[in-house]
Amino acid sequence: MTSLKHLTALAAVAGALLLAASSFAAAPSAPAPHLIPYPRQAQWRPGAFRIGPAVSIVVLDRYAADRFAARLLRRELMQVEGVRALIGPARTAHRIELARVHSRAGRYWLRRAGLAGRFPLAASAEGYLLLVTRSRAVIVGDSAAGVFYGVETLRQLLRPAGRAHHALAPCARILDWPALRWRGVHQDISRGPVPRLSDIKRTVARLAEFKLNAYSLYFENTYAYPSLPLVGEPGGAINPAEARAIVAFARRYHVTVIPEQESFGHLHLALQYQQYQPLDELPFGDVLSPAVPGTMDFIHAMFADLARVFPSPFLHIGADETFQLGQGKTKPMVEQLGRGQVYINFLRNIYLSLQPFHRKVMFWGDIAVKHPELLSQLPRDMVAVPWDYAPRPSYDREIQPFRAAGLETWVSPGVGNWSHIYPDYATALPNIRVFVADGKRLGAVGMLNTTWMDDGEALFDNAWYGLVYGAAASWEPHLRENRFRQDYDWAFYRAPGHHFEQQVEQLTQIQTQMRQCCHVDGLDWTVELNPFSARGQRFYQRLAPSAPPIRLLAEQVIADLAQNRNLARHNADLLDQVAFSARRFDFLGQKAEYAVYIPQLYAQARAETNQPGKVMGILYRINGVNGLLQDMRDHTSELRIQYRKLWLEGNRPYFLPNILVRYDRELLAWQRLADRVTSIQANFRRTHQLPASLSGAPAAVAAGASAHP
Repeated sequence: MTSLKHLTALAAVAGALLLAASSFAAAPSAPAPHLIPYPRQAQWRPGAFRIGPAVSIVVLDRYAADRFAARLLRRELMQVEGVRALIGPARTAHRIELARVHSRAGRYWLRRAGLAGRFPLAASAEGYLLLVTRSRAVIVGDSAAGVFYGVETLRQLLRPAGRAHHALAPCARILDWPALRWRGVHQDISRGPVPRLSDIKRTVARLAEFKLNAYSLYFENTYAYPSLPLVGEPGGAINPAEARAIVAFARRYHVTVIPEQESFGHLHLALQYQQYQPLDELPFGDVLSPAVPGTMDFIHAMFADLARVFPSPFLHIGADETFQLGQGKTKPMVEQLGRGQVYINFLRNIYLSLQPFHRKVMFWGDIAVKHPELLSQLPRDMVAVPWDYAPRPSYDREIQPFRAAGLETWVSPGVGNWSHIYPDYATALPNIRVFVADGKRLGAVGMLNTTWMDDGEALFDNAWYGLVYGAAASWEPHLRENRFRQDYDWAFYRAPGHHFEQQVEQLTQIQTQMRQCCHVDGLDWTVELNPFSARGQRFYQRLAPSAPPIRLLAEQVIADLAQNRNLARHNADLLDQVAFSARRFDFLGQKAEYAVYIPQLYAQARAETNQPGKVMGILYRINGVNGLLQDMRDHTSELRIQYRKLWLEGNRPYFLPNILVRYDRELLAWQRLADRVTSIQANFRRTHQLPASLSGAPAAVAAGASAHP
């Protein structure tokens, strides 16, 4: 039963909040600045805290973590307009103060804010108070994380003041805390790019800017297990020393690093070795067999190695998409008990095997949710992570079974980047928004926003719009999408206007147009089809009518970036990813146009063989200086150069040749076709005859005849 003392405390806090609201409501409000995530409570007042050319940052409580946050703030001030910030005693008339709730200064500023010297109970873990007056800015937190998040908000508030070495922040009173305890990002490093240590550090720092506090690394065979030396991929595995460095770096940014090692399905890359074939459900398959006793030793060895270097309170065992279960060694077991029971039993056995590490065990929820009647058999301290990447009006059926079983639950939407030229935000944003909102409503405590690299070509840094969107959705009580769009350019790039957000919208429009005309969005394979094969002709003929508007949208993005990228004073390097995606869409549209136009030109040439000069002119348009085939060859070559550069800026060379071969194949195909047309041209000069097919394909295809799948 709730005690009278507790009710009295809650009433006092509620009264303090009402007092604070009334004391600030009377002040006329100024325009709201651009912030992501947007604070829970924010009152904007007339006037500004004007800084320059120097300002003091005073860390009142001498915590090392707060001094680290102060250094981030000092760096921001220098980047904004070259303001010199001095960390230490107040040496300037204007100053920034960082304090903890329990200190005298902290209590004083809480009272000044109308909070009776205390934080609301819900805000105590990661909340902060930020007061900005004309003479100072004050951040008060009940924890190091709270002070840090207050600093991150102040960093976004700072603006150039119109003079060299001067900056300003609008006067404000902000009280803020997160809607979800855990706000995370999942990075797949097992099916494509494996980031270098330096790039992982940059990623963690960027995640923390938007108040994300969990970072999950997804391993299949990209961790160098001391106990299982065959599993770690040479040149592509993070080693224990690197893992320790990641954890230490992330701790300073209040980010918990969660290792996720697949331990049931998705293990083909490890199980392909002969030594591990006895553990495989099917020969050279991807599922560990619960029917083999040695599987548990294998799993325990992996997580024993991980637990030594990742002190996270969580170990993520994956266990999704176990489609081969029951097809091999476990077939008799499944026939006797049922596939669901075999799955739940194995999850429980993994949990028991990991108990010596004293961590919470996380698992993907896609298989278990199909057997809600069995969920009560799982230990209550397991953490279910239901995932779904489709936009739906409700995700109750993905979440509610785990909540009804008493399991801690995190929701897991996705940014839609996998196998795509550019993330499919038309699908991803409603997925993130509604899934996270339903999670909050049903009592989920965390979000794990996913990136995947299914075909190996997607680059993580192309997905930041979706990652920042997920950060806002998981911190804010109710995400306001229009405000997010208005705030994005400033919050992420420190850029005025809305150029970069509009570029996201334009690339998303391309995805929508492709879906309307071809029933498929901008997947990587759409760029890679042989344009003169039967399948290529079917696809590109359907795409061709939409190619001009697609190209115009892509070229608008390219041009706008070229003209306005100098506006970005933060994260400007990531604009190269956006530009590359736009160029690939432009290439795709051009390929569709040429796939139709080149056969039409050739058919025209075959109809005019009695006019040799005209035929040679047509063939020269197809293949010659400034020929259509040369256009595609040259664009392919340039895309290859750009892609390789983007990959190597943040990732290890491992796996890169597997992707570059796709560009090489495309380049070779255009060059071979050009060589063939050169032969056709030479033969026509002698014989005045043309073969039925330009490319060696059937005549109907070569002529661009209409075809349907």
